Amino acid sequence: MIKKNNVFIVAEAGNNHEGDFSIAKKLIDKACESGADAIKFQTYDVDNFIDPKFIKSYKKFKKFSLSYEQFYKLSKYCKKKKIIFFSTPFDLKSAIFLNKIQKIFKISSGDNNFTDLIKLIARFNKHLIISTGLLDLNGLEDVYKIVKKIRGANLKLSFLHCVSSYPAPLEQLNLSNIRLIKEKFNDVNVGLSDHTIGTKAPLYAVLAGASIIEKHFTLDNKFSSFRDHALSLNPKNFKIMVDQIREAEKILGEKRKIILPLEKKNIISMRRSAYASRNLRKGQILKRNDIVYLRPGGGLNEEEVKKILGKMIKVKLNKTSSIKKIYFK
Repeated sequence: MIKKNNVFIVAEAGNNHEGDFSIAKKLIDKACESGADAIKFQTYDVDNFIDPKFIKSYKKFKKFSLSYEQFYKLSKYCKKKKIIFFSTPFDLKSAIFLNKIQKIFKISSGDNNFTDLIKLIARFNKHLIISTGLLDLNGLEDVYKIVKKIRGANLKLSFLHCVSSYPAPLEQLNLSNIRLIKEKFNDVNVGLSDHTIGTKAPLYAVLAGASIIEKHFTLDNKFSSFRDHALSLNPKNFKIMVDQIREAEKILGEKRKIILPLEKKNIISMRRSAYASRNLRKGQILKRNDIVYLRPGGGLNEEEVKKILGKMIKVKLNKTSSIKKIYFK
């Protein structure tokens, strides 16, 4: 499901629809136009997510919630629009529902220590993406072991480096952790779940080796006072980010060191080959100081010259004459 050769770019719509189904569909439309590979929402039963005594938070998430039927319709709409749909479950019941309609799961940083949820989703045996905010390396290793114990070699696991601050300051993003996680867990895909403002961090993350980018997405940064809109990218800026990442992919190219076709035309002009360092007589024995290596190439290289050192020269050679095997016996 996650592309092997390209960065997998996720538009994190989250709750930026604010409970309006029509806005959720518009987010899908704009994510498609912006070039996202996938769009992700958040699915929850608020009574299994927020303590009702936290009245403000409970009411907000209650208002923002969409029904399971609405998520089913959104998944079908994504299929029609040819964009991957998935949603982060925030409770076990929602995870079981989402297993019927999606092929990728995401666990948020807030729940990366919620072992019941991790174990449940691990048993679904679908690609699992886990954000790593609020964890140190030891905590991340604990998460890895939970999934590994259930899935064995067929891990299908990704970790997203994440700083759980909204917004996260660029100077505290520590993108070097992408390489650290890749080195520590060499059978895991690694990416970035980004909460910074702007498009710099995702681009730098790709240069640091990220294969997944998740970035918050909104129709309008001033849509409402809900925090996530301000730190999200609007469709115009999300498209800029996607274009930057796709350009970076081209520049990074493939992991294979070969002589490129466009280099081959320069091989002779840029390489050196053997020439006479001075006038050489017929019958003379060739010595190393009789040779100088000059551009252009096309003649004998150093290894080939070793095979004729000590041999007799059959013809007279002027200084800077190209050295050829046929001149020796």
